[in-house]
Amino acid sequence: MVNILYAVASFTCALVALILPVRVTGQLRGGGATERAFLRLIRWTALFCLADGFWGVAASELVMSDALLTILSAVFHTLASLTPAVWLDFVLTYLGEEKRKGLYRGITGGLILVELILIGINLFNGMMFYVDADGAYSSTPMRKLLFYMQYLTYVVIGVFSVVNQLRERAGRLTLPEGAKGHDYWAVLLFVAAPILCGVFQMIYPDAPAYSIGYLLGVCVIYSFVLTGMLHEQAVESARAEAASEAKTAFLFNMSHDIRTPMNAIIGFTNMARKNPDDRAKVADCLGKIQESSGLLLSLINSILDMSRIESGKAAVDEKPGDIRHSFHNLDATLGELARSRDIDLRFEIGNVSDPYIYVDYDRSNRIFINILSNGIKYTREGGFVRALCEQIGRTEDGERGLYRYTFEDNGIGMSEEFQKHVFEEFSREENSTTSGIQGTGLGLAVCKSFTELMGGTIECRSRQGVGTTFVVTLPLRLQTEEERRRFEAEAAAGTPHEGEPVGMELLAGRRALLVEDNELNREIATDLLEDAGLTVDSAENGAEAVARMREQGGAYYDFILMDIQMPILDGYGATCEIRALYPDMKAPIIAVSANAFAEDRAASLRAGMDDHIAKPIQLPELLGCLVKHL
Repeated sequence: MVNILYAVASFTCALVALILPVRVTGQLRGGGATERAFLRLIRWTALFCLADGFWGVAASELVMSDALLTILSAVFHTLASLTPAVWLDFVLTYLGEEKRKGLYRGITGGLILVELILIGINLFNGMMFYVDADGAYSSTPMRKLLFYMQYLTYVVIGVFSVVNQLRERAGRLTLPEGAKGHDYWAVLLFVAAPILCGVFQMIYPDAPAYSIGYLLGVCVIYSFVLTGMLHEQAVESARAEAASEAKTAFLFNMSHDIRTPMNAIIGFTNMARKNPDDRAKVADCLGKIQESSGLLLSLINSILDMSRIESGKAAVDEKPGDIRHSFHNLDATLGELARSRDIDLRFEIGNVSDPYIYVDYDRSNRIFINILSNGIKYTREGGFVRALCEQIGRTEDGERGLYRYTFEDNGIGMSEEFQKHVFEEFSREENSTTSGIQGTGLGLAVCKSFTELMGGTIECRSRQGVGTTFVVTLPLRLQTEEERRRFEAEAAAGTPHEGEPVGMELLAGRRALLVEDNELNREIATDLLEDAGLTVDSAENGAEAVARMREQGGAYYDFILMDIQMPILDGYGATCEIRALYPDMKAPIIAVSANAFAEDRAASLRAGMDDHIAKPIQLPELLGCLVKHL
C-alpha cells in the first residue's frame, strides 16, 4: 500500500510537470534560449517523476516483478544522475555564463559518468540496490554514495551561485547582460530544493521526496525567476507597441511635412510655366521654389541624421580649428534672411583662454544654424537675435575646454507646456502666431541629438511674448602645443581651415573634369562651375573619365569632380585607376555624391580622393572646396 501511495504521489508530480509547459509556452514568447532551457527542464522533470512512479508500481504488492523492479530502479537512478546536467544547463543559460559553461559541464559530466558506470555495474552484482529473496527492494550503503555524487553536482551549482553573489556585492563581478544580483539567490534556492528532499528520502525511503523535490525546484524557478521574465516581456511588449505607435506617427508627420514643400515646388513651377512673360511673377515663383526646396532638403537631412544617431552609426568628425571662428560664414548663410525681416543678427566672442580646439564643424554649424534660423523665423520685424561664444573652464583632466554658446532672441517665445516637448521629433507649437510659419519640427530634435553626440548639453528658457534663450555647452578637445603651432603656421601660409572664411579668387580659367552619369545633375554642375569661370569637360561614367585622363594627361585638369555610383565603372574604381596612371598628379579628385554620411566621406578618402561634398550641390560649399585645394 505504501508503494502505491508513493507511485500516486510521483505520478501527480509528473502530471503537474506536464501541465506547466502548456502554461509556460503560452506565456513565454520569443523562444529565447532561457525559455527553451526551462521547457527542457520541465519535460525532463516530468520524465523523472514518471519513472519514479512506475518504480513505485513495480515495487507494490500489485506487481512485485523482480526483473521489472530491477530495470526500473536502474532507469530511475540513471535519470536521477542525468537530471543535474539539465538543471545546470538551465542555470548557466539563464545567467548567461557562456565562459564558464565548459568548466561546469566538465565537472558535472565527470560525476555523471562515474554514476552511470556504478549503475551499470550494479545490474550485475547488486552492490547498491537489488531485489532480495522475498522480492522486496533493498539498498546498500553504496546507494547513498550515488546520491551523494548527485548532490555534489548541485553543490557545485550552489557554490557557484553564492560566490558570484558575494563577488557582485563586493563590486568585483560584472553581471551578464540581462542578469540581476538576486538571480543568484534564486538559483541557490531552487538548487537547494532537490538536495533537501533527496536527503529526506534517504532517511525515509518510502516517501517520494525526490520527485517532490524536483517539482518544487521547478516551481521555485517559475515563481521567483520566470515571473520576473514574464514581467520584463510585458514591459518589452509595451515598449514595442509604443515604438510602433511612434513610428506610425513619425511616418505620418514625415509624409505631411514632405508633401508640404513638394506641393509648393510643383505648384509654383506650374504657375511659372503658365506665366513665362511675366518676369516678376516668374521671379517670385522661383524664389518660393528655392525656399521650399531648401525646406525639403533640411527635412530630408534631419530625418537621415536622426536615423543615423538612433541606429548608433553616427560618429563625431573632429577637425582642428579656432573657436573664435565659430560663427564665421553664418552671417553669409543667415544674414540675408535676417535683413529681409529687419532683424538685428549679432555674433559675439566672449572670454576664450583656449581658442585652439578640435570640433565637428559640420554638426556644430547645423546646431547653430537650426537655433538661429528658428530665432529669426519666430522674431517679429525690428527684433534681435544674438549669438555669444565663451569659455567657462576645462574638464577635470584638462584635455578639453568647456565652451558655452548662448543664443538669445526677443521673439514670440514658447509656452511652459511646449518647452517640455521642444526637443521631441516633429514637435511644433500650434497657435495663431506660428501657424503660418514653415518648419519641419525636427530642427531642435537634431540639435539635441548632435549636442549629446558631441558630449554636450542643450537647455532652453523661454517666455511667451518675451523671447527665447538656448544654451549649448560643448566639451571640445584642446590642441597640444605642437598641434597649435602647426595650425598657426598653416593659417599664416594661407591654408584655409574649417570654419574660416575663404575667397573665390584664382578659379577663372581653371579646367575641371566633371564625372557624372545623370544628365540633369551634369547640366546643373556644369552651369555652376562655368559661372565661376572654370572650363568644364564631362564624362558620363568612370571608364570614360579614365579614358579622358589617358588622352589629356595627368597635368591637364586642375580639378576632377567624381560621382560615386555610376555604371560600367564607379567613382572609387575610376579614382584608383587614375591614381595608378598618374601617382604624382597634383589635381585633387573631389567626390560629389548623394552618399552624404561620415562613413561615405571616409570611403572616398580611402579610395584616393582628396575631399567629399554631398548633393544637392550648394554653390558656396562647392567653390570653397575648390579654393581649398588650389
